[in-house]
Amino acid sequence: MVAYGLLMFIGGMTVPTRYGIERLEGFGRFMAAKIPYRPEPGKDEETAMQEATGNADEQESGQDNGGN
Repeated sequence: MVAYGLLMFIGGMTVPTRYGIERLEGFGRFMAAKIPYRPEPGKDEETAMQEATGNADEQESGQDNGGN
């Protein structure tokens, strides 16, 4: 077990830092996408998802805060 851990550590040290972080972020998004989502009772799925991601304010106002 120690040898396996040491092998994984050495393998991780050979990967450039930014590349490794991007791979871990991608893995996290992949795993989070597997979690089933159920909206609260009485809300449709699209509205509940917009509220959960924070996009509800932009959708209601009809404005794009793109920085222009």
